[in-house]
Amino acid sequence: MSPSRPGPPGPAPTRVAGPSGPWTAVRDAFRDRGYVLVHAQVEDWRPAAGGARGVQRLLGHEAGRLETIAAAGVRDRFTVSRLLVKYAAGALLDAEPVDLELARHPNGRPYLRGFGRFEITLSHTGRTVAVGLSGLGPIGVDVEQPGRPAYAAGLAENVCTPGERAALDRLPARDRNAALIRLWTLKEAYSKALGLGARLPFRSFGFTAPDGGSVAPRLLRADGRPSGTEGWRFETHALEGGCTLSAAIGPSVFAPTGIRRAADMVDQRLMRAAVGGSSRPRADRTETTRRET
Repeated sequence: MSPSRPGPPGPAPTRVAGPSGPWTAVRDAFRDRGYVLVHAQVEDWRPAAGGARGVQRLLGHEAGRLETIAAAGVRDRFTVSRLLVKYAAGALLDAEPVDLELARHPNGRPYLRGFGRFEITLSHTGRTVAVGLSGLGPIGVDVEQPGRPAYAAGLAENVCTPGERAALDRLPARDRNAALIRLWTLKEAYSKALGLGARLPFRSFGFTAPDGGSVAPRLLRADGRPSGTEGWRFETHALEGGCTLSAAIGPSVFAPTGIRRAADMVDQRLMRAAVGGSSRPRADRTETTRRET
């Protein structure tokens, strides 16, 4: 980020404990900031899909991907992450979740088919799922469980710049692991927002504020200088249960039109193709990332 004054890290992400929301809070956050971060526990959503047939209907073509996942825990997180992103997007776009189709760009980045001006991102770990939705531009989110022995495992040498490692070493020993997880999730979130995934070397950029606190992190070059990349916002939050959620919100690249109805945002060419290829316009009907699966 450019050397502008750092701001606060942003309000806490909204916990969504099932299809009932709270969607008003989600819509209000999106209206006020142009993006929103939500999270959920797998157990909250387990009874929400209406059985195996309901899950298949909500997942759509991704039901085939679910069938290839052997581990029960991963299957649960995969399913809930899709439910959460579709219900949240449906609340913002005034659309039925079952009518929204999740697809992927060639680089693995997820998107909602037909909604090119509405960006989504998702992450999951343990029993926690996190989703980011933005009407501004690129967005990435990453969530990690508490207590993962990242510092003791030598992760800092692989993902941190020299300045970040020095900052970690200055912290009390008991705080280093949590600080490294914050840095790690920030870098994961940024790589997802860029759509680069593993192609972005984590030691090629850094962040301020590895100890957390009341100031939002800022993006730095590998040598510790301000990055010169303007318009990006970065946040780190501690969720219920101790999970760390970090988000990277890209600069505004879309016109600030606010929340749009689904009928207004669907690409008109796609809609015409869907209704039979008519050339006449119809009025008002217009994850390769590291852990984004």
